[in-house]
Amino acid sequence: MPVSDSGYVSPAWLPGGNLQTIVPAELFPRPKVQYRREIWATPDDDVIAVDWCETNKLSSDSPVMVHFHGLEGSSKSHYAEALMAFCAENGIRGLVIHYRGCGGIDNKKLRAYCAADVPELSWIFKKVRSMFPLSKIYSMGVSLGANNLLFWLGTLGEEAAKYVDAAVAVCCPMDLMESS
Repeated sequence: MPVSDSGYVSPAWLPGGNLQTIVPAELFPRPKVQYRREIWATPDDDVIAVDWCETNKLSSDSPVMVHFHGLEGSSKSHYAEALMAFCAENGIRGLVIHYRGCGGIDNKKLRAYCAADVPELSWIFKKVRSMFPLSKIYSMGVSLGANNLLFWLGTLGEEAAKYVDAAVAVCCPMDLMESS
């Protein structure tokens, strides 16, 4: 059994990172999540899709979870569905931000998404903060979304606290060139 520097020991029946990625995504049961889609117009006249998880347990100051998916991911990614199901069950406004060209809608511009798009994340967080000025706002990024979120936080520094109260990065590729 391989042991990582973190002390993690992979199960004998599931060796290697590739299998550990594929098996949960394709073989484990997935929660049922009801989404409501919004299309947001970007400041440069493009569009992104935003999927909100549906729940009846909200109040005016319910916390907000902003999720950024991985490379070519979406609200249908297994990790996004698990997070949004948790949000719906626990009275948290959950939203999955689809990067440009993801989530089943095409860009109107030739501009694609990238892991260093500070202006895009700033615009998204400012919009969410203006929608929910009294709520705690949390964010979670997975893989490329984690890298993007950390890059945004590091670039803004203390200013980021005006828009997000806490953030977590999951499976973040720290060196994108090496990871690719």
